[in-house]
Amino acid sequence: MTAHIDRRACLRLAGASVLAAALPGAAHAAPSAWPDKPIRIVVPYGSGGMGTVFANTVGDVLSARLKTAVYAEYKPGNNAAIGTDFVAKAPADGYTLLMATTSSMAVNPVFFRSVRYDPLRDFAPVAMVWMSRNVLFTDPAKAKTLAELLALGKTRSLNYGSLGAGSLAHLSSEQLIRQAKVEAVHVPFKGQGQMMTEVAGGRLDFGFGDPTGIALAEGGRVQAVAVTGTDRLHTAPSVPTLAELGYPDVGTASWIGLVAPAGTPRDIVERISEALRVGFQDEAIKAKVLGQGVTMAPELSPDYLGRDIRAQLVRWKKFQAETRITAD
Repeated sequence: MTAHIDRRACLRLAGASVLAAALPGAAHAAPSAWPDKPIRIVVPYGSGGMGTVFANTVGDVLSARLKTAVYAEYKPGNNAAIGTDFVAKAPADGYTLLMATTSSMAVNPVFFRSVRYDPLRDFAPVAMVWMSRNVLFTDPAKAKTLAELLALGKTRSLNYGSLGAGSLAHLSSEQLIRQAKVEAVHVPFKGQGQMMTEVAGGRLDFGFGDPTGIALAEGGRVQAVAVTGTDRLHTAPSVPTLAELGYPDVGTASWIGLVAPAGTPRDIVERISEALRVGFQDEAIKAKVLGQGVTMAPELSPDYLGRDIRAQLVRWKKFQAETRITAD
């Protein structure tokens, strides 16, 4: 599949190239210490949405701190497996990074038999950067609260949407219907926009989506009835958490971060994570992050991310063993 490179990133890359060419003796200069050429962030999803916002924001932070161009390259397909597998096989030289998520590192390897990469063997954690939660949206004509939704589920089979088989939205829904002891039919979609249209149109009873769907709820087209995680969203403080409603084990706070190919020198990994830690202390950048309905990770370090990946793998392997769910 042809990769797509972000236009904004190309301009940043071109600017750095012109500057380098203008330096005396640049054409014949010996290679300097890392980094001495542009760094790419592979986004294993299509352009647009949270992936593009993340890649551009992180790219700006790293470019400013590391004094080199950083650009996004999109390699979507197969539920993020194509881009993720590409980075697993890339040179471990610090010039190729992966926009990694809870799904690509801890969910897909468990529920997709076709996944060929190993999240622990094939990658070096760099940092968890952002955290987000899933919001449970309903058709307000049918249910304005979780209790009303589940009461409806006692009278007939529900139907729900997700961003694809094996997605966190799919698995969170399965956790909910099993714990609530209701029946439901899964309808997968390629994107959140399609799913939300079906919920708003009354053709779906509910669906988990990311916080960008709050705008539709504010307009009255859908109802936000609950959010995963332990804290309410700062962008929707009136929406209770599933834990408050008696379902603390449903869903999980998802994250977006960076990993590198296994074998990337530790000092390079540390320099990238340090650049992220320092860069995201900027108040303007933090405000931009909050405006997306996400929060900063508690700790931007390789070890913190590594521990979380291992813990999430244990959790989802246990759930898969109990349910026998597979996504392919």
